[in-house]
Amino acid sequence: MKTVRVLTPKDWEILRGVNRYRFLTAGQLNRLLWPRNTKDGNRYAQLRISWLTPDEYLLRLEGLPRPRVGRSPEVYALGWRGRKALRAAGDEVDWYYRPSETRLLGENPVFLPHTLAIIDVLIAAERLSQEMPGIQLSAVVMERELKRWRMATTVPGRSGWTQSRTVTVVPDALFSVTVGGAVQHFVLEVDRNTEHQWAWRDKVAALTYWLLSPETKTLFPTQLITVMVVTTPTHLSALRQWTEEELRFRGLYDEHASMFAFTAASPVTMSPVEFFMGEHWHPPYLGVPDSLIDRPVAVTP
Repeated sequence: MKTVRVLTPKDWEILRGVNRYRFLTAGQLNRLLWPRNTKDGNRYAQLRISWLTPDEYLLRLEGLPRPRVGRSPEVYALGWRGRKALRAAGDEVDWYYRPSETRLLGENPVFLPHTLAIIDVLIAAERLSQEMPGIQLSAVVMERELKRWRMATTVPGRSGWTQSRTVTVVPDALFSVTVGGAVQHFVLEVDRNTEHQWAWRDKVAALTYWLLSPETKTLFPTQLITVMVVTTPTHLSALRQWTEEELRFRGLYDEHASMFAFTAASPVTMSPVEFFMGEHWHPPYLGVPDSLIDRPVAVTP
């Protein structure tokens, strides 16, 4: 009879991390649980994962699209035994599970790379709250759950072109950060150089009208709301320009352009403090880049 691994406290952390984000690579797991381990090429994380995969605590996805440079990352989701263990421990686990469907997601050349890029940002936010006193991360909602919320808004038609329409709004993620007692809300959009002009402009219009709607005020109690756009260096200028043009076209520019912030910086190669607090977040217009989150003011005893 096969002996099944008895879970250690660190094994439980790994399972809960994968459950929280749905998918993780060894590199993401390393940044999440062993952020100071920067010199072993994620080998320790891979070792820990290798202890959990044979007993199907974790499910390895195969057939991922190969990038232009290097190898495809190995991506892991919860396996049936990991799901069972977490449920028995009282953790909330998504009820729907089809291993074959999960494996197919690994072969999707658009879905999984985009999802992993979103997770990179959220891991940086989680680490920021762990490493920076005075900052707390809360209310993290990922795209899969946002789709279930079925949020919608009314977008007025473009003059002479289209009529008003109801649009479903599904950002890549939502999260809130408390800094020195003040709550800042973030709407995350990640672009991997795939957005086209009119699709992006439609998205900008939908997000803006949605954030201005009364219903959204219950979701974001404070007015400190930022649509943070993480993109590539080659697409940064285009997204800023298209955002400015759409907001100007709709008469929303003067009051609401400052709601958007764009960066081509990487949450993987930068530290969380540099990513969120570095002055590389650009407005849609020709302005000076700024930080996304201000450093908390030290309290004098």
